[in-house]
Amino acid sequence: MTSELPKRSWRNWKDITLATTTVVVVLLVIIVVQVATQTPPAPTAQGPDIGNKIATTTDWQGLAWGETQKLAETNNGTLYVAYRSQDKGGQGYKAYVDFSKDHGVTWSHMGGRPISPGTEIQRVPALALGTNDVLQVVWYGEPGPSAKGVDRQIWYSRWVANAWSTPKIIPLHIDGYQQAADPTHWQEHPDILVDRADPTRVYVVWEGTDQADLAVGNCGSTNCDTPMFTVSTDAGNTWSSVPGGLNGTYYKLAQPNAESHSRPCIVQDSNGILHVAWYGNDPGQGGQSRIRYVTSADHGVTWSSEIAPFPLSYGRDQRFPSMAADSRGRVYLVWKELNVVFSLNQTLFSFLYGGAWSQPTVVHSDQENQLNPTVQVGDQGNVYVGWNTGGPFDWQGDPPSLFDGSQIWLAKLTGTTWIARQVTNFATNRFVSFPVGSMKSSIVQMVWVEGNSPKPYTIKYTSFSF
Repeated sequence: MTSELPKRSWRNWKDITLATTTVVVVLLVIIVVQVATQTPPAPTAQGPDIGNKIATTTDWQGLAWGETQKLAETNNGTLYVAYRSQDKGGQGYKAYVDFSKDHGVTWSHMGGRPISPGTEIQRVPALALGTNDVLQVVWYGEPGPSAKGVDRQIWYSRWVANAWSTPKIIPLHIDGYQQAADPTHWQEHPDILVDRADPTRVYVVWEGTDQADLAVGNCGSTNCDTPMFTVSTDAGNTWSSVPGGLNGTYYKLAQPNAESHSRPCIVQDSNGILHVAWYGNDPGQGGQSRIRYVTSADHGVTWSSEIAPFPLSYGRDQRFPSMAADSRGRVYLVWKELNVVFSLNQTLFSFLYGGAWSQPTVVHSDQENQLNPTVQVGDQGNVYVGWNTGGPFDWQGDPPSLFDGSQIWLAKLTGTTWIARQVTNFATNRFVSFPVGSMKSSIVQMVWVEGNSPKPYTIKYTSFSF
């Protein structure tokens, strides 16, 4: 009996050691996850400043978001940039387009003023440019300043004969938000596209709410909005749910389901097919966001059924899709997805060819929090992806200074190989945007927002070899 006591004691000691080690490992994992979740990005080395100043804005999200294009170049080399900034007259934020005729060195307001100098608040402009070089712009506006936050609608204007056309709501005013349990239902975040073959055909998508959405019920402050579509076949004079349809109408790209559908973007491939992507809450995944997707092969007359083409195989919370299309029939899509182990967002990439999406891959794996991805192609077949590090991706007012240090990264896909590097090193840089349409071979053109908190911030432009 005495000979068994030491063995039993040794086994007990091993059990205690194993249990203690397990507890320590679990605690360490919890600590790592908490630190990754709570710790802001480490400030990067401050190197030389790059780029040319376009304008100053008091809005740190003056170029948000990555799914819409803010930069365009005409056939003769004139550059346009759309952004939002505080109006000098004190009437709140306005949508501006600035232009440059000296390759981005100096910039001026188109028309010498905001697109619409009225009293309404204007946000998130997006621009498009067709083969005829006519500049088209959409944004969302709301009455202001006294009625701020109660009636957001989609607005449109174009530059014709050296002046902005009279800004107007497209489609016609959509009711619905006033009947919600809260006042935060509206039309917002539009994207615009000019048809590749016909510059008089223009498409607009956005997220919005109407009476049918609200009738589904269970409409919280972030639910019951739907990706919507309208098209113009007369260069922006009238708009309808289908080409040539009743003016002021629109089409829902997904059926209302009491869930949020946000940030749609639209591209057209070289075969003329329209592609729209957005992110929406998925009730089957515990309300997590998934990339959603539809297509139309007849200029928006009919649309495919909504699908979620990408599984949650890497992480969770797929958001903020951005798309581009090349001249070879391919469509490229990037989005941000949260790694569940390290609580860091990474940029994921997939391309569509022959009717199938490729397996999603991480563009550049690192320990940075990657936000606001965007994608564009080069005219020689290269694919460019940009994002900013750090956080946050949203904030009411100026982000606190602890989030300073965010920087712009770019990656280029040549064949099957990604080459990635940080391209800004000065102050804080966010919200990179590439041009409408393909970029010249090996030349990257981009605009972004620069500046530490608090405001003001600087809208900047640069072009460089990559």
